[in-house]
Amino acid sequence: MSFQIFLILALAATATFLVIVISIGLVVHKALHSKTIQRQQKLYTEYSQQVAEIILQDLPTLPEDSTASGRFDQYEILLAPLKDQLEKMTKGRRSLHRKAVKLALIDFARDVAGETSDRLVYFSYSLGLVDDEIKLLQSKNWWDRAQAAHDLGVLRARRAVTPLAKGLEDEHPDVRIQAMQSLVILGGVHSLETILMKSKNLSRWTAIELSIIVMRFKEEAVPFLIDSLQSTDQSIVLFCIEMLAEIGFVSAVEPLRTMARDYPNTVIRAKAIEALGRLGDERAEAMLLELLRNPLPTLRFKAIEAVGRIGIRSALSALETRLKDGVLQEKILAARSIAAAGPDGISLLTSLKNAENEILRGVAQQVLEESRVEPSVA
Repeated sequence: MSFQIFLILALAATATFLVIVISIGLVVHKALHSKTIQRQQKLYTEYSQQVAEIILQDLPTLPEDSTASGRFDQYEILLAPLKDQLEKMTKGRRSLHRKAVKLALIDFARDVAGETSDRLVYFSYSLGLVDDEIKLLQSKNWWDRAQAAHDLGVLRARRAVTPLAKGLEDEHPDVRIQAMQSLVILGGVHSLETILMKSKNLSRWTAIELSIIVMRFKEEAVPFLIDSLQSTDQSIVLFCIEMLAEIGFVSAVEPLRTMARDYPNTVIRAKAIEALGRLGDERAEAMLLELLRNPLPTLRFKAIEAVGRIGIRSALSALETRLKDGVLQEKILAARSIAAAGPDGISLLTSLKNAENEILRGVAQQVLEESRVEPSVA
């Protein structure tokens, strides 16, 4: 019994000792980490001041016949003291200081333009920071790849266009999004050609980010969206159709008509039909009327909705047929499209208020109430 008590006390003492050691280790680690952060902040502040002096320093006026290399020579003279300063450091110390320089350049790059921006871009290349970031795009850590993709855009590193395009196929969505945004900074609306060509299996979040980019350009983006309707990736095709409908540009009507009529994928045909309804162009009316008789329910339903969006009066007869012969979902869709046709449609629904078919009466009554129209007494 006494041995068991001794064993328990020994184990308790050991556990207490381990807890104390671990606690001391955590305190030491926290202190060292705090010290490192303070040092990094101090270096950042110092280099921010130094970079500010360099980018704000006036340069002599160059002769009118001087080339770009003349301006670059001036930039190199401005940068020489900083480069010499870094060169004299040990490898480990230099790495820490280069990170501080990079952070300072990135922060300034966000807020400058014109010749000052040109200076910063040159400094980034001359210091080798652009090459460092391109190498980081190959890091095994996705967060390093994402940060590098972001920083290359801020630094306006056009040398990074090709590796950033490869980043559009990265396994991690954050890397793909950062690569996409940086390519737009570097290439403007023309970057959409590469983005839409390289991107695959768009997630909902990526599609939202890309839609924000597209809506920034609006009509300028339309040619690239139309070209990408030929993509072999369904998510890209659906995205382009959605954006064309959202932008509402009439040049999209013809390619969407072709897709709605002939595309081999029913999901995409349905999306094209929906987009045509949202665009509301009369060139699509005849085809939509024809699709009201399509044997595929998905396409027929989308055609009914599209006709309703446009408000085609000539579709009333075909819609009445779908209202009477279709399944319940189709009846409701047809009734709503009939109501959207205006007074003639409302009159038709009102006449069905006393129809023999109970479901038909109920659908007509429901849609009339939705339309806030008081049915007349028969």
